[in-house]
Amino acid sequence: MKTFFALISLTFVSFILCNAQDSRYSFMESYDLGSTAQVSVSSSDGNIEAVAFEGKKTDVFYIVKKNNKLLNISRQELEKEVTLEVVQTGNSLSIVVKYKNEFHSFDWRDQMVVSFRLQVPSETACDLRTSDGNISITGLKMDQKCKTSDGDLSITDITGAVLASTSDGNITVKKVVGPVDVKTSDGNVHLEDIRGDAKAGSSDGNIAVYKITGNTAVKTSDGDILFKDFSGSLTATTSDGNVSGNVLELIRELTVRTSDGNISVTIPDRLGLDLDIKGESLDVPLANFSGRSSEKVIQGKSNGGGIPVNLSTSGHVTLMYR
Repeated sequence: MKTFFALISLTFVSFILCNAQDSRYSFMESYDLGSTAQVSVSSSDGNIEAVAFEGKKTDVFYIVKKNNKLLNISRQELEKEVTLEVVQTGNSLSIVVKYKNEFHSFDWRDQMVVSFRLQVPSETACDLRTSDGNISITGLKMDQKCKTSDGDLSITDITGAVLASTSDGNITVKKVVGPVDVKTSDGNVHLEDIRGDAKAGSSDGNIAVYKITGNTAVKTSDGDILFKDFSGSLTATTSDGNVSGNVLELIRELTVRTSDGNISVTIPDRLGLDLDIKGESLDVPLANFSGRSSEKVIQGKSNGGGIPVNLSTSGHVTLMYR
């Protein structure tokens, strides 16, 4: 009798655990794309998350919500509300979600929102797009692309190129071996631990770049720029904001411009520099210098010249050596 009740209890617990797991998504589909795959997802609404997973299977979890509540529906039931196009060709998978009627409801709470969680092999190249939602990619070893019209982007632990953009949202990119090119129209950008050339732009927001090794160009129309433990060449431009940071190793050039703000930069000592510095006031020690210097302008060579250092602002400029 005890064995019987133990078996019943174990079955009941297993039933609860299975249902608890299923409560995280509406339904799941699995595809055999091989260990090297290409996955493209385009959704009119909702979040998209892609994470590296062991094995060769690609698992797609559909997270369908209405009134912010998860719906327990099947693919057939979902296709009554939206147009769902799923195409597998070899090692490539394409998923497109479209609303059958763009003006399907006057009340946004009645709108069905389809989000995705993708568990893919580590060597998967993703191309993820959504019109209104966040996108995150983690742990992959191929080139990655993502774009959203209104949402944040988070990309971490990638070996390969990263191309990402959002019209209204923040961008965070960390631990990438490869080139990075990101842009937001309204939001902050944070790049950290990047081994490769990097490009970052924002029309309205701050930009922070930490531990970058490569040629980097960052630009914002309205915001501060901060760089830390930087190695390589840097071009940093803002129309309205301060620029500050330190360079561990300077290669090729350092160019910093702001129309309205202060500049404070620390670079390695004893480098041969071609200095072109302009500001309302300058705090720039000159060693083995030849050229012209005044309270607002310094142009000439330090330690025999070599690497161009161009700093320009209507505010104060501080150049320090470590």
